[in-house]
Amino acid sequence: MDTSMSKLLNKLVKEQDGDKVSAGKIIARFEDRGFGPLLLIPSLIALLPTGAIPGVPTFCGITLFLICVQAAMGRESPWLPNKLTQQQIETDKLESAVEKAKPKVQRVEKLLRPRMTQLSQTPMKNVIAGYCAIAALCMIPLEALPFAVALPAFALCITALGMTNRDGVFIGVGSVLQLGTLYLVLTTIGVM
Repeated sequence: MDTSMSKLLNKLVKEQDGDKVSAGKIIARFEDRGFGPLLLIPSLIALLPTGAIPGVPTFCGITLFLICVQAAMGRESPWLPNKLTQQQIETDKLESAVEKAKPKVQRVEKLLRPRMTQLSQTPMKNVIAGYCAIAALCMIPLEALPFAVALPAFALCITALGMTNRDGVFIGVGSVLQLGTLYLVLTTIGVM
């Protein structure tokens, strides 16, 4: 199975034939590829300029949370509510986001290789998915702060790339960055 994210992103764009594509169609395209790609797409949407649109970080955070919780419970393919799967994304915006992300993804892919693979296998995969669910929920309150959603989105992107390519080093780095997200949320709400 080809797990190159740049090739998967290219294929996703090439397969679109209408003006809009549903979130459910995007997810269905990636569900056989594992937890990583399903985590990457909403993370990229939140990380790129589309994440500055009001409501997008919350939508991405909820979507990511639902995917992560199901992965943490050991499900092979995700279930999402119809309200989320029927959300429409304009094809040109999807193409633009993919085009902006591709050069960065291709550079990162040069660093990826299977190592410390136990982090991408059960039971560690389930624990990491639960940890990612917490980072995804952190996106909701961070939407109120300009550009603050970039930290959890970036951390989840790094983790997703690690999961997709079975690279435990990337999974570890993403997990450490997610700790920064938790710290940011706790200081924002005044707990720390």
